[in-house]
Amino acid sequence: MVRLAPLTALVTLVVLSTATALRFDYDVRILNRKSGGWVNGHDGLSYAPIVVEEKSANAFGVWSVKQAPDNGPNYIVNKGSESPIITPLDEEQPLVTFGGRLPPSFVRLEDVDVSAYRIQDTRTELYWTRERNLIYLRDLNTSDDNQVWEFRPEGFDDEFAFWE
Repeated sequence: MVRLAPLTALVTLVVLSTATALRFDYDVRILNRKSGGWVNGHDGLSYAPIVVEEKSANAFGVWSVKQAPDNGPNYIVNKGSESPIITPLDEEQPLVTFGGRLPPSFVRLEDVDVSAYRIQDTRTELYWTRERNLIYLRDLNTSDDNQVWEFRPEGFDDEFAFWE
């Protein structure tokens, strides 16, 4: 049993290292559901690999990640707006955006605490669906399901092609 201890430790280390490497194994692409086209790295942003997917209701909007003043948390802004769309309630809680890697607590989407975020735009609702394992941003003023930006990890096209 004593001889197995180093081997067990090595296997554990390999497993943990692999898990860590896989955490940020996705490149984010943006799908405009209205046109069906993909938009990559819009505004010259280098989207960090993440595992969280978000959906916004403004199909004609241009999304950017801005750095808050005084090196505050990143936030998402819409076309022509400098106001945060979504901001963390806790300043120490990183915002789930494309501006940086997610902390270990966000390795799985199930770990995302939706209640930790507030919506600045009262026309938009943040809601959770465990069935799709997605976080959605939904415009309450429209029922047009095509008016949606959908953020997805690259390589998930076939598995998640539910917009067709």
